[in-house]
Amino acid sequence: MRRLLVGMVLVATLVPSTVQAASGDKAAAEALFTEGRRLMEAGRYPEACPKFEASQRLDPGVGTMLNLAECYEKTGRTASAWAEFREVISAAKAAESRDREDLARTRASALEGKLSRLTIALSPEASATQSLEVRRDGAVVDPAELGSAIPVDPGKHVIEVNAPGKQKWFTSVELAKDGAQTSITIPALAAAPGSSNGTTPPGDTAATGTSQTADTGTGKASRKPLAMVIGGVGVVGLGVGGFFGLRALSKKSDAKDLCHPYPTGCEAGANSLESDAKSAATLSTVAFAVGGVALATGIVLFVTAGSDTKPSTALVVGPSSLALKGKF
Repeated sequence: MRRLLVGMVLVATLVPSTVQAASGDKAAAEALFTEGRRLMEAGRYPEACPKFEASQRLDPGVGTMLNLAECYEKTGRTASAWAEFREVISAAKAAESRDREDLARTRASALEGKLSRLTIALSPEASATQSLEVRRDGAVVDPAELGSAIPVDPGKHVIEVNAPGKQKWFTSVELAKDGAQTSITIPALAAAPGSSNGTTPPGDTAATGTSQTADTGTGKASRKPLAMVIGGVGVVGLGVGGFFGLRALSKKSDAKDLCHPYPTGCEAGANSLESDAKSAATLSTVAFAVGGVALATGIVLFVTAGSDTKPSTALVVGPSSLALKGKF
């Protein structure tokens, strides 16, 4: 009994809110429809169509569909207008509104000869691709549509094709008005980078909108450029080591000039110069070590560029030493 009472309370609570929501939708739909009519009478068709679309979503009606179809036609969206008129025929027939059914049938028939049509066909290779997905302007194309001339609105349309393990293929087509017929054929899709289910067909790189990958340096052909880069780093390192070595000597000399005798009778500032000399000497040692290792690695890579051996190296840093280990 208690459960029954709780259920009755819930129903009593939900029903008014549902009715209120439906009433609110109807009110909003009516306001949008009125606004759409005002805009259309003013010739502002691109603004009117979204009003009718929103009104139809909130509260579907045959009258709204008729106005929306006419709005589509006024903006040159012949395929959308034709499809909407066809919907009106079915809805008006169900509602036993013979006048609206006849009007929609007449308007749809008048648009038949003006429809632009697009045929999306698959090449034999594309047909054999597993889980192929075709999209037109972002919407998935039903497989049954492929190979058939489908009415579409005039203007630009983007076709995208995806499949697992394949690079995305895309193209765009521009359809003219008044019965234009356009066909495109989807070619074989290139294999995605790193996949093992095929190779990139010649000339398909630009069509797929992808870029080819380059050797990362492990192959023989790419060792020489890598060797030159590493060797260049080594030369720079040696240069830096030389600079800081000279700087250390200079600071040391300046410190000695302030000491009479050295190192006990030093003037103010000598200790600071001595500290700078030590820091510069440390930097010089590290730069010489790293530069020497890099230069040696670059030379080895350059020399072994034509062999099948894959060099593997490691820089070992100790408390007071650096070493290059590995095989070449």
